[in-house]
Amino acid sequence: MDHANAEKRRFIRANFPCKITINTPKKHLITTHTENIGAGGVRVLVEEEMAISSLVELEVSLPKQAIACKGRVVWNIKKNSSYAEQISLFDVGVEFFEINQIDKDIVDAFVKSIVVK
Repeated sequence: MDHANAEKRRFIRANFPCKITINTPKKHLITTHTENIGAGGVRVLVEEEMAISSLVELEVSLPKQAIACKGRVVWNIKKNSSYAEQISLFDVGVEFFEINQIDKDIVDAFVKSIVVK
């Protein structure tokens, strides 16, 4: 990430692999791990392209509890796969769209506990 994009962030993020389940608009589940997480959303690596602005349902398993919310895909980038050329991987940013304040605070406290020591 370049410095200009870092300045746009409203929430700090932690590079931490939380298990996440994504229920896509096509009504199937993707289970993966977060690349990073913050109170505003997550970055994940998945094997399918996800349309910008599509709404998804998320369940994020933090170490002490899980949170559930809706998210909106805000960006995706096709990655070059170095280990298996036949598999396409997509780096996807998902913004928390409908999340209650308690869950948002839980994510924020978790991220701060990792980043701010």
